[in-house]
Amino acid sequence: MNIRRLAAALLLLNSVFFLSAEEENPLNKTLNTDGLLPVLADSIEEGSYEIETASSSSMFRIEKAVLYVKDNAMTADLTLSGKGYSNVTMLSAEDSAALTSLEGTGPVIDGNGKYVFKVPVQSLNTELLCSAFSKKKQKWYERRVVFYSEKIPAENLFVTPYVMGKCSLKDGSYKINVSLSGGSGRASVKSPADLRVKDGMPLAQIEWSSPNYDYMILNGEKLLPLANKQNSVFELPVLVFDKPMSVFADTTAMSTPHEILYQLEFSLETAQRKEFNISTLIIPAISLLAAAVLLLFLVRLCLKKRK
Repeated sequence: MNIRRLAAALLLLNSVFFLSAEEENPLNKTLNTDGLLPVLADSIEEGSYEIETASSSSMFRIEKAVLYVKDNAMTADLTLSGKGYSNVTMLSAEDSAALTSLEGTGPVIDGNGKYVFKVPVQSLNTELLCSAFSKKKQKWYERRVVFYSEKIPAENLFVTPYVMGKCSLKDGSYKINVSLSGGSGRASVKSPADLRVKDGMPLAQIEWSSPNYDYMILNGEKLLPLANKQNSVFELPVLVFDKPMSVFADTTAMSTPHEILYQLEFSLETAQRKEFNISTLIIPAISLLAAAVLLLFLVRLCLKKRK
């Protein structure tokens, strides 16, 4: 008898737990998008990409997500862990309940018997509202989901989806290894590059192998070359270390100017601080003193001849 009562109590507790989990308000949960910029369809090369996702509710678990980019629009196929939902929309529960037709919101069953829902995606790295219709409860439940851009190769992104943040390097001047990829492979940049950190913010000087680059673009910001340099040299913020950073560089070497997509990658472990060297001040000082002595000698010589 005691065993039966215990089993009944456990069953009741289990039911209460799952009911509370289903009734939870996931809108109050914040998903992690710190340090990430929203990425729209026009910033991604057309194609399909398996991406990472996050959900605000354990009752809405996405096992796999495949992103499709075409004609400046994005959709995603979401493979859910269970079969408890008959429809999924990227709307509020209220707007979903008001739909006159649920066409296109139901699942496709894949070869493993999993439910796969196709949904529109407005932006990556952004909390998006969605709703799922519970077959058991006959009710729409609101969720929040994030589609992350991190697994999309940098060469397929026209932006770098990172916010410039403070780095672990102390303020000062450094040398850092930088690698270049993309384009035709004929261009190169000087490595190690000069890096300066001010208030924790890193800025790198990129020196190209030619003087034919008249501007660069990083996340929509146009950067002009530094003056009085033999080759094209630009100072640009380092948005991320040890990961490719997408930039456009406009070259005038062709018959018409062309913006070319490149990736720069800065290796944080190679950053070497430029130590203060007193010899860099002593040598110019000695040279200046010698010139002053020589000038004084010549002036005295000229005055003596006049006498």
